[in-house]
Amino acid sequence: MIQVVRGIYPEDVRQSGRHVLFVEGSGGDSFDPQIIGELFDRMIRIRPLGPSYSVKSVAEALHPFHPTYYFLIDRDYHHNDDFVGRCWDNFPDPATHNLLVWRYREIENYFLEPDYLAYSDFLVVSRDALEDKIRRFCQQRLYLDAANHVIVSIREELKRNWIQKFTNASEFSTRDQALARLHNAEAFKILKSDVAAATDKDDIEHRFDDILNIMTNGSGQLEFGKGKWLEMTQGKKVFLQIVNSECFKVKDLEGRLLQGKDKISQVAKNLLRKEFAKQPGDFQKLKTLVEDRLNS
Repeated sequence: MIQVVRGIYPEDVRQSGRHVLFVEGSGGDSFDPQIIGELFDRMIRIRPLGPSYSVKSVAEALHPFHPTYYFLIDRDYHHNDDFVGRCWDNFPDPATHNLLVWRYREIENYFLEPDYLAYSDFLVVSRDALEDKIRRFCQQRLYLDAANHVIVSIREELKRNWIQKFTNASEFSTRDQALARLHNAEAFKILKSDVAAATDKDDIEHRFDDILNIMTNGSGQLEFGKGKWLEMTQGKKVFLQIVNSECFKVKDLEGRLLQGKDKISQVAKNLLRKEFAKQPGDFQKLKTLVEDRLNS
């Protein structure tokens, strides 16, 4: 049977469609595929694949059959430094299904680095004013972000495969036998204990203070160069605030001022068109790793 294939991209021909980088996003106009596509300049196919858990699931399912498929997700800080470091150091790695995890919480966090964002042709305030605006916006949501990191840490701990299914049919001859096995399952007791421990008032407070100490280096206040707040804040929200503030002015071809997603897209793409040496280290590393794969 002869089929007509439509929608072929030039890079599909160059790379025989073999190399694909899957990222988070709900469509081609999502921020991640747009921006990463700009970084690669159509060197490789970039495809959105929903939220991070979808990307991870597909990575596990497809990697054995498609070793030239690569997967990139946000961090959300339930991946520790060692795991993230191994992803980058060992890529491509069958043990991690060719998965890469940003070292920062989201791709937008990289655009909050003042040294990088100050390269923007659309910036209309001083670098000091820009830095102060970033710090103040992040400070306003410090406790929200810290609380959400606690939620993520508890959720990930309790989401593990904590109980196995029964297998011996002879032990389930009657309704009463089946219910007795369920009622007496040790895993249920362990889960109750784990939930109680994770949601204990003192434990939650301890987790929260630990996160705050990591983010602020123990000071409770945000300062550049101290703590990991710039990496751990929800960058998507802050980048939106920064770009749509008075710090940036972007006009379309008719001279009208842009706002919202169009403005954010133009600011980000403008930065990604700067010379390679000015790009964040992880952007440089990502492009180099993929180039090495394409050329191998």
